[in-house]
Amino acid sequence: MKKWYYFLFAMFFILTGVFIDRYVVTTKTAIANDSFVIAQATNQTKSKTRGRGSTGTWVVKIDSTVITLDEFEREFSVHVYSLPADPKQKEQYEKSEANKKKFLTNLINEYLIYKRAIAEGYDKKPFVKDLLKAVTRRAIIQVYLNDKIEPKLREPSDQEIEAIYNQNKKLFAGVDIDVARQQIRMQLLQRQY
Repeated sequence: MKKWYYFLFAMFFILTGVFIDRYVVTTKTAIANDSFVIAQATNQTKSKTRGRGSTGTWVVKIDSTVITLDEFEREFSVHVYSLPADPKQKEQYEKSEANKKKFLTNLINEYLIYKRAIAEGYDKKPFVKDLLKAVTRRAIIQVYLNDKIEPKLREPSDQEIEAIYNQNKKLFAGVDIDVARQQIRMQLLQRQY
C-alpha cells in the first residue's frame, strides 16, 4: 500500500502541475500538455532561488529548485554512460530527442519522490546511509574498470557470436536475433574480465 502512496503522490503533483515562472523567461522550446509545462528557457532575472542553480539557461523549475541545461546534460550523460549498450547504441540513444524528453519526465518524477522521501527522513535512516556507501563504492569500481580494463577488451567476431548462437539455439528461441547477438556479445566481453 505504501508503494502506491508514493507513486500516487508523485502523479498528483505531475497532474496538478509543475508550475514554471513563464513571466520571467523567454521560452525557446517547450513540452506541454494540460497538466504541466516543461520549458527550456533563458531566465531573465537573477533570482535567489534555492536548489540546483538559479540563473542562466534552465530546463525545468519545480518549486524552488531549478535544473539548468548544464545539469540536465550532465545527468543525461551519466544515464547514457550507465546503459548496458555498446558505444554505437549509446551514441544513437544520446542523440534522440525523444529519449531526452522521456529522461526529463523521469527526472521530474524522481525529484518529486526524492523530495517526499527526504521530508519523511529517509536520508537519516542507517540502512539508507549504508546503501549509499555501497552504491558509491560500486560506482567507483565500475568507472575504474571501464577506464582501465574495457579499452583492452577484444571485440568478439561475428563468427564467435554466430557459433555460440548456433550451439544454444534452444536458449534463444523466440528472442529477436539482434537482442540475442547483443547478449552473446556481452557474455563474450565479460569472459575477458
